[in-house]
Amino acid sequence: MSARRRDCARAFTLTELLVVLATLGILAVVLLPALAGNQPGSSRAFQCLNNMRQLGLADSLYANDNHDKLASNCDKSPPSGGENNLRNWICPAGISLDWSAGSYNTNTLFLTINDPIRGTALIGPYVANTVNIFVCPADKYLSKFQQGFAAAGWTHRLRSCAMNGAMGDGVKYFGFNDVTGAPNPGHSTMPTFYTAKKITSMHSPGPSNCWLIMDEHPDSNDDAILYVDPAAASGIGTIFTELPGSMHNNAAGMVFADGHSEAHVWNGRITTQPVTLGVKSGGGYLQGVNVSTDPASQRDLTWLAQHTPAN
Repeated sequence: MSARRRDCARAFTLTELLVVLATLGILAVVLLPALAGNQPGSSRAFQCLNNMRQLGLADSLYANDNHDKLASNCDKSPPSGGENNLRNWICPAGISLDWSAGSYNTNTLFLTINDPIRGTALIGPYVANTVNIFVCPADKYLSKFQQGFAAAGWTHRLRSCAMNGAMGDGVKYFGFNDVTGAPNPGHSTMPTFYTAKKITSMHSPGPSNCWLIMDEHPDSNDDAILYVDPAAASGIGTIFTELPGSMHNNAAGMVFADGHSEAHVWNGRITTQPVTLGVKSGGGYLQGVNVSTDPASQRDLTWLAQHTPAN
């Protein structure tokens, strides 16, 4: 080979290589967050799990200070028979989310409130002012009616998470009245519903296999409680009372009663359906979701029920 041909075949110069490497580095910085931002192993997912650990720790500290008793966990049902919904883990007095412009959708006071009239958020003292831990980093959902929130700097509503309906006492649609022992309105539709009022009340399964708090599907998210029918643990259940979250590439961040957190991946197309900001449900909530036509979603429901306290 002649010298001229060897010169023509010479590799890139150092300057050219540095330019190529710099360009690739810039592309990586720009593209990787977009490609992997919501993956189960992404930084958003890690932050979500860290949030869940902090929420689990707050609830555990509350229980330690209250003789093993879990924080009350009420839904938005009206109190009856001497019950009181003014003391709740967060959002007392039935404060719920929706897709309207109501200020309650972004009023973080409801996460730490301690007021004799408007109620007490029981884990408020244990989270101090870190109210951002109630929001999944991947939750960036506001409806067309909530653009005023966006103009004020909000990118989401005040929380993404909900507590397992089988955890803690309180006003509930299912189960039995804590004061009178009478069946609650929804008892006949979920007769095996069980409430673990203390950590030591979790025996089937134990605390390490009972999810405590998880992200909820934004279209299902109303009050700060998420119900699962324990009967679905047998594998024959077909109805999600409410859908779990799936904002991390079909995974939901959750914390268990023993304090460990994990991201669980759902496999069903119904379980992981896209967020429509209330459009699919006509402005209401995506609840009572039938998954009988999707075996993968049925398996998701079975897993969720198998990790919920049962008697």
